[in-house]
Amino acid sequence: MNFRFGGWCGAARVVGLATALACGGASAFTVFSDSKSLGGPGVFYGPGKLPQVPIFDVTIRNVTFAEAGVFVTPYVNNGAQGPFTSGQLAVQKTPNGFLSDNATTINVNADTGPFDLNGMTMLTGIAGGSAHGGEQLSVMYNGTMIMTMDMGLDMGIGEAGVMKFPFYGTTGEVTVPLSLQTQMGVPGGIDRAGPIASGTKMSGRIGDADGDGFIDGSLVVAGNMPLTSIFMPGAPYLLIRNFQTDMPVDGQIVGTLLGSPQARQTARAQSDLRFPEDLARFAPNAPGRSAAADAPVRTAAVPGARP
Repeated sequence: MNFRFGGWCGAARVVGLATALACGGASAFTVFSDSKSLGGPGVFYGPGKLPQVPIFDVTIRNVTFAEAGVFVTPYVNNGAQGPFTSGQLAVQKTPNGFLSDNATTINVNADTGPFDLNGMTMLTGIAGGSAHGGEQLSVMYNGTMIMTMDMGLDMGIGEAGVMKFPFYGTTGEVTVPLSLQTQMGVPGGIDRAGPIASGTKMSGRIGDADGDGFIDGSLVVAGNMPLTSIFMPGAPYLLIRNFQTDMPVDGQIVGTLLGSPQARQTARAQSDLRFPEDLARFAPNAPGRSAAADAPVRTAAVPGARP
């Protein structure tokens, strides 16, 4: 497969798997999730009683196969030398590679934008130094992609305003959890993510919905804010992240991993909600609710170009 090599490798100090994966050891591809993506970047519900809002843009560079069905975004952070993410440049007066606690780094291979939530503009990023070591790990199996990482949200007020939590996204199915308070038998929990009740099952998708020859899809994520968070502690949230890639859908490796369209559709049929088809039931005016058929077909002239 002939994917684009990321442009930051020569400048960046790469740790973990990066030496083998990001800079010359294997071909790398890019994941795009922004206003040009099918249905926009996506929607964030909650946490708790908060209404849905558009999710922030992200471009993930240097995503590389470690083996068939397993791909990694290596950790890159050069401190104050940069490069910096779009969110760092937008939110921080003097970016230094850290969140505002001056302890948590960001993997700049994931170029995340700022996130406007509940009247606040937060810095976002894949957090370094946690269970994943700042890397993003994805597995594709039997027509489903699972993406994991450690996310950081930063209110910009120092250590108290930095929230770190595991991110588990899938093109399969997730269930909106109960609040952590309810799970522990403590009163006061809010058992919904925006308008979507706890217990609701939501499924994503993967394939080539816009017919441009490159893999696209929608990841669904459900979880809880940490109890230690000063912002909606314990409350559940639901996230829908649309994405496109410059990975050919009929690639030698990927084509065998996606499975048949029929199998993927059968799995989706078991969920209470399917994205994007059912989103209008809860958010008739929300960004990202457009059906796949309504989106324009885009083509990439060469592998590696933005689909």
